[in-house]
Amino acid sequence: MSEEQKKKPLKVMPFEMTIELRKPIELTGTETTAITEINLREPNVDEISKFLKKNQKENAVDTVKYLISIISGVPQPVIDRMGATDYYKAQDYLLYFLSPPDEDDPEGNEVGSP
Repeated sequence: MSEEQKKKPLKVMPFEMTIELRKPIELTGTETTAITEINLREPNVDEISKFLKKNQKENAVDTVKYLISIISGVPQPVIDRMGATDYYKAQDYLLYFLSPPDEDDPEGNEVGSP
């Protein structure tokens, strides 16, 4: 295997992401609001810490729903009603930031370390 083949590109995520919901979700309160998108961003260290503590006590789906809610500011009952496709997009985006850098690239470069 050549040196170029050994290097693998690091997946790069944007620091913010908007997920257009495939199906709007109505949030009822004093007036009805249709939620059509969820805005996500890179979590901060405190949010990661809260997620990890919650993850020790609850199942993975509930802790990811919690993380989506605190990052987006969208109430958890709306997150509960998201379609699976939209949920998995949000999960994949946020979990990227919860994993340590690629072992081949501990410095977090866009291309694997030499």
